[in-house]
Amino acid sequence: MAEELKEEEFYEEHRQSPVPRVAVIFLAFFVAGGLYFGYVFVHTTITIFSAAFALNWAPLPQPPFLDPMGVSSDTAFGSSAAEGAPLPGGRVNILLLGIDQRDDERQRGVPSRSDTMILVSVDPATRSGGILSIPRDLWVAIPGGYKDNKINVANFLGDMDKLPGGGPALAKRTVELNFGLPVHYYVRANFRGFESIIDALGGVDIDVQKHILDREYPTQDYGYMTVEFMPGMQHMNGVRALQYARTRHDDNDFYRNKRQQQVLLAARNKLMRIDVLPRLPALLGAAKNAVDTDIPVTAMPGLVRLASEIDSSNIVSLGIDATMVSERYPGSTDLVPKRDQIAKLVAQLLADPTLRKENARIVVQNGTNRNGVASKVGDFVEKHGYVVSRVEDASRHDYAETLILDHSRSKKATLAGLAALLKVPARNIRPAPASDDIDITVIVGANGTEVQAAGQPGG
Repeated sequence: MAEELKEEEFYEEHRQSPVPRVAVIFLAFFVAGGLYFGYVFVHTTITIFSAAFALNWAPLPQPPFLDPMGVSSDTAFGSSAAEGAPLPGGRVNILLLGIDQRDDERQRGVPSRSDTMILVSVDPATRSGGILSIPRDLWVAIPGGYKDNKINVANFLGDMDKLPGGGPALAKRTVELNFGLPVHYYVRANFRGFESIIDALGGVDIDVQKHILDREYPTQDYGYMTVEFMPGMQHMNGVRALQYARTRHDDNDFYRNKRQQQVLLAARNKLMRIDVLPRLPALLGAAKNAVDTDIPVTAMPGLVRLASEIDSSNIVSLGIDATMVSERYPGSTDLVPKRDQIAKLVAQLLADPTLRKENARIVVQNGTNRNGVASKVGDFVEKHGYVVSRVEDASRHDYAETLILDHSRSKKATLAGLAALLKVPARNIRPAPASDDIDITVIVGANGTEVQAAGQPGG
């Protein structure tokens, strides 16, 4: 049947973005977590998950790693990372795919775009996590001999062409290629299951930030309806939460991505507060019907434990916004990524939560007579998760060595991290007068003017 379906049939204007089925995986983690820590032993947890996901849990075969050497330099802004499951104790990256698929399409097995794509990254070492929303219209390289296209097309192509691992495998490798991160697992889900999960939770509480009026919200019968949300805190059932996460005509996809993250975190917080056991049958039933994934059942207990140990304050929510993309041509919906800016965003996703909490205001100054040094070092620092407030010239331009000036006396983790990153010895880290707008000043000297291939300043 797939051969008879033309790709353009799946690009109809009335088919809008999917729901935040991304919540499903965190819900599953915390449902299991309740069992894992309070109610049953580990093997019972694994057994429950094996039964709950028996119909669609079987890990899909993984295709050989796709060589990115032919990728256009105008589209790929990252470098492909090694595939494979994460090492014990290592960071885990999970791609959450929301499928733009109606009930009749699901019954017919019609391939679909993944209009919701969120990368969840969790780090056991720091007990921290990050959520990165990826716009569906991001124009990227798709590996495996395909032409450049919107990132949401990867899932469609993988399913339509019946590649090993299907659409999710190609979507994972597309993210790996363009973001320079390994994607260890995927979770793919439908919005009917999402509604059921939110209802099984007893609904979620959402603080609506602004008035929303969407007169073109899509319906199951390919029509439209009007949805409206007033500002303020409100309780939403599954249908209402779905509408809140999918609506986009009153603003745009960037705001929609923020709403999806809102619902994801609200669902997580609700599950942390309630007594899981009475709701377990409904939650597991909804999850079974909502998701397919390649996460092995044997990996679930460790993920459960990790997810339940991450404090909400250690979860950073990020999204590619309008400042990080440009139109491919005037009036186009294709969004060409600004690679340097997105690389900095990825660095924030991976940054140590201590650095985020310190939120140090860093100024980089050029202490040499070479133009552009401060900008170059500033970009280098930002790509490692630090935030540079501004770059400027130093008061003089004859510094032989790079100095770090400490204005705050309190940003110890940031100070130590910068010193290690820039290879600045302790003798060149010096106290400085307090400042209203600067915590740390980096004065780049002659020994720090080149960023070498190894990724460190020269000197």
